[in-house]
Amino acid sequence: MFLFQRTEEGEPVDCQTIQRAIDALPRHLLSHLPTPLQPCTRLTTVLNGPRIWIKRDDMTGLAFGGNKTRYLEFTLAEATAQGYDAVVLSAVVQSNHCRQFAAACARLNLKGALVLREDDSTMGRSHPAQGNYLLDQLCGIDIRMASPADINETIEQEKQRLNKAGHKTFTGLSGLLSRVAYIQCALEIERQCLDESIAPGHLVIGSGGNSLAGLLAGFALLGRPLQVLGTSQSKMSQATGISEQIARQAEQAAAHIGLTCHADPTLIEVTDEYVGYGFGHADQRTLDAIHLLASHEGILVDPTYSGKAFACLVDQLRQGRFADSEDIIFVHTGGTPLLFAYGEELLEATSPMA
Repeated sequence: MFLFQRTEEGEPVDCQTIQRAIDALPRHLLSHLPTPLQPCTRLTTVLNGPRIWIKRDDMTGLAFGGNKTRYLEFTLAEATAQGYDAVVLSAVVQSNHCRQFAAACARLNLKGALVLREDDSTMGRSHPAQGNYLLDQLCGIDIRMASPADINETIEQEKQRLNKAGHKTFTGLSGLLSRVAYIQCALEIERQCLDESIAPGHLVIGSGGNSLAGLLAGFALLGRPLQVLGTSQSKMSQATGISEQIARQAEQAAAHIGLTCHADPTLIEVTDEYVGYGFGHADQRTLDAIHLLASHEGILVDPTYSGKAFACLVDQLRQGRFADSEDIIFVHTGGTPLLFAYGEELLEATSPMA
């Protein structure tokens, strides 16, 4: 059985009740769920530490998959339920969200437009066409490039262009619904841990926002005081209050589906220690972590998001944060196409750490 203790704030909510609450929302079924919870037996042996399990959200199935496919099931359903037939999304050129959005628009016959932010990092380059940016184009979505200073103006221009063409255009995909999507992921993890007869003590994820808050909401509803460690992809603007903020976001996500939970901030840590040189810049520790996982388990993580989170897990394990006897879950949020944008850095990296 699952060996977690119950929370002090009321009785846990059962999986079926939570699932019914989620199912009451508009939703487009885009993902291959549940994604696997995969044991990493060789990696566990090599690292000589706790048992590592990877929640394979890189396998959600839409254009190479990733955590944003879960989001889009709910955020795009909200748009279409309100009669919108066009959507504009903006992010950096190599955005995983934009790639999955472009594929979702193709799947749902939505008129989509991307406003991509160019800068001098690998994540912001449009030449050569590779990685996520290549896949955006293959999906046939409209693309506009913009400098960081011109993003908002360009988004508005795209919205007006689509409206003039007869569309009803939606912008501002919901962060709240993105968190709800990860309550669903928490339910999957709960059931999979029951099936495997494991009781994980820690979970690590490359998120300091919606995915992390959604997981926290799910575990709080279930009464599972799991320690959650999230990694930020850029330096955080505030040094304190992050855990409390995420706990509030978790409680808001539960409230959105008509349920109540108490999310404990003491169970949450978000760190920017593994950002390295900054967003979009690969550092040696991350490159080593990518090689380690690929060469021992055949699982690929990227240099911007999931790779930095995995570097965090390995480093914290080596520092003795986790007991050798426990099970740890690493949530793989995807990003595989980004590897092709970082080819030279990856090939120049040293041999994998072990």
